[in-house]
Amino acid sequence: MIYQYILINCILLLAFATRFVASQQQPNKPKPLQPLGDVLLLVLDKDKNQKVTMEEIDTQLNMLEQLFQNAEGEEGNEYKQLLKGFKALAPKMFELLDSDGNKSLNKAELKYVTKFEQSLKKGGGMREFLRDSFGILDKNTDEQLSVEELFEGIKSDEVISKLTSKFHALFPLRSSSSELESFVKTTLESIGGDSLNKEDVMAGIKWLDDDEDGFISRKEVGKYYNSAGKKFLDISKTIKQMGPMLALFGGMDMNAGGGGGRAGSSGGFKMDL
Repeated sequence: MIYQYILINCILLLAFATRFVASQQQPNKPKPLQPLGDVLLLVLDKDKNQKVTMEEIDTQLNMLEQLFQNAEGEEGNEYKQLLKGFKALAPKMFELLDSDGNKSLNKAELKYVTKFEQSLKKGGGMREFLRDSFGILDKNTDEQLSVEELFEGIKSDEVISKLTSKFHALFPLRSSSSELESFVKTTLESIGGDSLNKEDVMAGIKWLDDDEDGFISRKEVGKYYNSAGKKFLDISKTIKQMGPMLALFGGMDMNAGGGGGRAGSSGGFKMDL
């Protein structure tokens, strides 16, 4: 499930930034929205060469730090915390999307962000992927994941291969499932690899373990993804509404003023696992 976590956090960060600017702008007449990946290219491609580099992303991060510097209250703290998390995730997110390994993201590669957004909608495939992934990890079929099952899963080549194969079928980010599998294993090594222990896994699942029983149930996973999925769809809509304007003015407007409305809701979102 590391793929969803990386993608969601990256999109959340830009969305909060555009929503922050949107709250200070006068509302405009609604226009047809461009695909999410296309809007990200508009916003992030500072030199307009139809490619996004890690340096350009770093430039945007610096601008976001200035934007959030004086943000206060619960929403301000949320911005700052998200920015902190994204800084750690950005290099791996970039590497995941960089299918050809040329150190830049083109329009075709950024389309996978659009595909991820679409996968969260009814019939998009994400619900089925999560159900199948849970089943692969749930070795004793008791409808809950223990620390032992998760620990064995991240250590098992067979489990990683099965999960990667299903993810690749939904998001073919590499030419083959085995090539994507290599990326996953390298990522796991970068966050601990062989040094990971059960205590690390236990600490890592606390945010999902609502009843604090040491297990992750299907219900708990479903609850999180219902919440995160709805938020993702809401804020991706904000990006698509505000992104072209931000690109037109060359990035985040640090001196934006005036009042304005907020982006609308994405509507209902429900994921039963």
